[in-house]
Amino acid sequence: MKKILLITAVAFGMNAMAQEVLTDITPKAYDWAHQEVGTRMNICHADALWNTDFTFSWQLGGSEYVEDGGCITANACSDPNDYAKGTAVVDLGGDIGKVMAINGAHSNAQEVLGFTTEASIDDKMQICIFTNPDNTPKDTWLRCKIVLNIFSNQISSSDGIINNMYWMSGDNDNLGSWFTENLISSGNFIQYDEEGDPITDDEENYIYDQNRWMTFVVDAWNRSDYAGYEKEETTSIDIPMKWKIWMPQAGLVNSTIFIKEIKFYAIEGANDKDTPPSCADHPHISFGPLEADTTPTGIETLTTNDQPTEGMFNLAGQRVENAQHGVFIVNGKKVIR
Repeated sequence: MKKILLITAVAFGMNAMAQEVLTDITPKAYDWAHQEVGTRMNICHADALWNTDFTFSWQLGGSEYVEDGGCITANACSDPNDYAKGTAVVDLGGDIGKVMAINGAHSNAQEVLGFTTEASIDDKMQICIFTNPDNTPKDTWLRCKIVLNIFSNQISSSDGIINNMYWMSGDNDNLGSWFTENLISSGNFIQYDEEGDPITDDEENYIYDQNRWMTFVVDAWNRSDYAGYEKEETTSIDIPMKWKIWMPQAGLVNSTIFIKEIKFYAIEGANDKDTPPSCADHPHISFGPLEADTTPTGIETLTTNDQPTEGMFNLAGQRVENAQHGVFIVNGKKVIR
């Protein structure tokens, strides 16, 4: 039977997770699951350059931010509406519900999954999703978490529909961006049997799995000193961080990317650059059905000091009752199912 190359999931110990205290600093503007169907991604600014200029990152505020504190910019683009028209909140029903969709012009996702959208893009797409500088702490470790799924007309293990995802500082320094795990292909979202082998149809084609979602978590240091500037100067500047997603035209035009969740966290007490938290060296990745998110939107402190050690947990530290395929922690040890 066919085998497919999968992204490696890296597990981290329960002890490390139990010591971490997270403060949610995600702008409410990115709470797409509670927005009206058809709502476009609010892309506030376009930049013809490959990266949004770092001075813009430092000067964000006022009219550049939407009401709930979010700001998304487009790169290699002259008009933000060119990108926004390819996005929309759609309702996938069931346990999935509403998600933000980036919809390629020739994607068959609507016919296959039974939703309707006018979102359409037939070009490359690169966007930067910013934290809010007003509540982005400096000289500390921050965490980004994104939960997504990719549909493609033709499933492949190497199509790189998301060619790279970057966790970046305010001056466009790529923080841990060159991990091989950042190349996300449609082949990561296929059905598997109980033995962990890909399920294929009568013609040996892989079968898309609507319920297989990737949770991608990575940490990075948000510094306050930048080249050409004294630290005393930059400590008074509101400096956000950003999550950049690069989607080449070749893969995107025949695909749909679904983003269920994007979260930004400050890791409380992680103020030592030389003492990285659990997700700093490599992104931590897990696959499986969506789980209930009990984290309120907005600023909230989450403590996990009482995390039990018995039972089965995913890589985010959440208890799993009915495990599907993926990497899990069982009694403190990594298990691949």
